[in-house]
Amino acid sequence: MKHYFVQALVILVLGSIFGLVYNALSPSGIPLFAAQDATVTGFKMMTTDEVMLYMKEKKISIIVVDARSPEEYGLGHIPGAINIPDTDVENYYKKYQDKLKKAELIIVYCSGGSCGSSEEVASQLIKKGIPASKVAVHQDGLPGWIKAKNPIEFGDGK
Repeated sequence: MKHYFVQALVILVLGSIFGLVYNALSPSGIPLFAAQDATVTGFKMMTTDEVMLYMKEKKISIIVVDARSPEEYGLGHIPGAINIPDTDVENYYKKYQDKLKKAELIIVYCSGGSCGSSEEVASQLIKKGIPASKVAVHQDGLPGWIKAKNPIEFGDGK
């Protein structure tokens, strides 16, 4: 009986080691430790509280970017946000290029959670030459903004 227990323990340990090594080497591996101040593909992730602090700070120029569709943007967005939908970054970028390049911080958001549009727009902005250190993603998105009882604007922003 003791012999089977030792064999099972060895198999468990070796299987765990091989699994961890495979995960670490795999391009689609799962991160084992979540960082509090996580940086994903070069840009910083921000909570609603952090976004609010930066927006209240008047010493640096900030641009807030809504990565949702123009229709969603029109139904409600963070005050002062510009719309750069993830489906048409190229054309919208041209419209706001000068403003984006001058900004000291660009905060991109979408519908929160697993939306993904904000990460896509942030990545595209970095590819277009905006330094990654100036780009952040509001991880809570518009739902987090509203949950914190912050104001929203309506309309197309024109």
